[in-house]
Amino acid sequence: MSIVQKSKKGTSLVEVMTAVLISTIVILGGSFFYVGSTNQINLREQYRAASRLAGQKLEELKASSYDAVTIGEVKDSLTLENSTYSRSVVTEDLGLYKKVVVTVNWGPVGMERNLSLVTLIAPK
Repeated sequence: MSIVQKSKKGTSLVEVMTAVLISTIVILGGSFFYVGSTNQINLREQYRAASRLAGQKLEELKASSYDAVTIGEVKDSLTLENSTYSRSVVTEDLGLYKKVVVTVNWGPVGMERNLSLVTLIAPK
C-alpha cells in the first residue's frame, strides 16, 4: 500500500495579492517622492534665475555713476529658462546714499514667489 502525498509548493491567491499590494505601495511611494523632488528642483532653479536677475540689475546700477541712478520705481518683465519674471527696482534717496531694492516676482496666480535684494549706493 502506497500513500500519495500532495505537494504544497504552490502560491496561494492571498500571497499573490499581498505581493501585488506591497509592490503597488512601493511604486506609488517612489512616484510621489519623484514628483516632489522634481518640483523642488524646478523651484530651486527658478530661485537661482531670480537671484541672477536681481544681482545683475544691482551690479549694473553699482557700475553706473551715482547721478545716473534715478529715484523712483522702474519695472520690467523678462523670460529666462522657460519662466517669466517681473522685476521691480525701487530707489530712495537717503541723503548721503541711495537705497536700491530689486524685487523679482514669478509663478502662477495664487502661488507667486518673490526674491528681493537690497543695497546702498554711495557717490564715488
